[in-house]
Amino acid sequence: NKDTIKWLERTVSCMLRTVFLFGACLLCFERRKSELGSVHNQHFKPNLAIFVVVIFLMTFGIALSCKADLGTSPISSVPWVMSMFLPFSLGDITIMMNIVMILAQPLILRALYVRELVGQLLTTLAFGCSIDFSMGLLDWFIPGSALEQWLACLLSIVVLALGVFLEVRAKIFLVAGEGVVSVLAFVTQKKFSLIKNCFDISLVTLAIIISWVEFGTLQGVGAGTVVAAVLVGRFVHLYESRLSFFDRWKVRICVKKCSTVCRIFL
Repeated sequence: NKDTIKWLERTVSCMLRTVFLFGACLLCFERRKSELGSVHNQHFKPNLAIFVVVIFLMTFGIALSCKADLGTSPISSVPWVMSMFLPFSLGDITIMMNIVMILAQPLILRALYVRELVGQLLTTLAFGCSIDFSMGLLDWFIPGSALEQWLACLLSIVVLALGVFLEVRAKIFLVAGEGVVSVLAFVTQKKFSLIKNCFDISLVTLAIIISWVEFGTLQGVGAGTVVAAVLVGRFVHLYESRLSFFDRWKVRICVKKCSTVCRIFL
């Protein structure tokens, strides 16, 4: 079957790229480990394992929201709409958009922290490839009813929010979307979950504008996008209050005015 062969080729290709980029991330993380104190080092391997799970959870949640066909999650709304008229995959456009977010962070903080930005860049590359890999894994899934669509949509919200919550507590590197949210939360002195909600709503608004300009109607954005824009941040807040035992991995950002270094630490 030609379709099966094409699916296998696409899935294996995405898997190999993802594994390669995760390997590059691991090398970067080993360098980062040497910078951390002994207290940090004793939790490094568990944190790294959590981080790998986080990447898969977030990308699987994004892919599941796309397959639900009710409008993808806010973090992917802009790339999803753009992938409908540009000759690039969802993962490729996600990488491009995240690079813009990476470049915006030192401008907002007015501080340059090269190692963290390089780590985010490697994570972004792995993240984009993992999205295409997850899309390949779910290629078979086609919801047959509105109930199945909404169940898939709600499950994607729960999974994505859990990924965001764990990512912020893994003290490795943040995905660019969460990185810029953390920077904004630090600068404004507001809770991460609140800024995350505002950020998601802004992305949805931009996706709607692009959709109307390009198609004259809503494409890739729907009721599921709006629900996710509201509920992802709320679920992150729920995890924050109910899963407090993860607080030892909580990330805080410290900016030193006399230095160009911004480090993520416990």
